[in-house]
Amino acid sequence: MPCPRTEDLCALIDQALQPAQATALHDHLQTCLVCAQQLQSLRGLRESLQALPAPVLDAQFGLRLQGRLPPRAQPRAPATAPPARGRTRPRWAGLAGWLPTGLGAGVALGAGVWLGAMLLGTAPAAIQAGAPASAAMVRVFDPVPPGGLCAATELCRVTKGMP
Repeated sequence: MPCPRTEDLCALIDQALQPAQATALHDHLQTCLVCAQQLQSLRGLRESLQALPAPVLDAQFGLRLQGRLPPRAQPRAPATAPPARGRTRPRWAGLAGWLPTGLGAGVALGAGVWLGAMLLGTAPAAIQAGAPASAAMVRVFDPVPPGGLCAATELCRVTKGMP
């Protein structure tokens, strides 16, 4: 048997090994002096740790512990250069960074309204010139996609006038 890991020796001390494993480990310890010495040092460590006094955890424990900690360093604000004399930044300059976002949101909102009007058939006649005016286009919003399986029959019924 190769020399066991330290975890196995600790498990032997804690009596957490299966009986077959413990027997094999005891047999190895009979022949290997290095492992036997390591086991003895681990047993001594366990005994010295058990001899330590248990800390008193009362309501004042946090205050005592906090008194031992070094004070926290306060984060420093980044150094900024003062504005040049005679030049001040206009109020709207901070909003210029939001311009692309605002434009993108406006275009997306406008496109959504236009597509919704096309699907519902409420768009002006000039826009609807080439679009079919049937309500079948609204079927894309059905809870069950075409060819999908229904969980409830009332969701799958085809209403009158819709294919």
